[in-house]
Amino acid sequence: MQNQLNLLKEMKSPLTDLHKALSVCAKKLSIEDYALVSGTFFQLHCGYHFGYKKHDQQFLTDIHFIWKINHKKKIEKQAKILKLKVIRGGKNEK
Repeated sequence: MQNQLNLLKEMKSPLTDLHKALSVCAKKLSIEDYALVSGTFFQLHCGYHFGYKKHDQQFLTDIHFIWKINHKKKIEKQAKILKLKVIRGGKNEK
């Protein structure tokens, strides 16, 4: 963790939401998926609109819709299945 903090200090630009988003992606994605996302961020930074009009509400609508259809709901409670072995000679045996 200390090594990561030292690397962040070496960055020339201040830590922004973009950097935080890239950190989240780096923790969760494979290198191929991270390259896709970071490349897309760069294209957006350079002004490419991906077919959307500037300040288009449809962009946010699509972001929410894509998350909704692709997000896997996490199981809140997970049960543990234990295999028990019955041993003869216990208290209940007569």
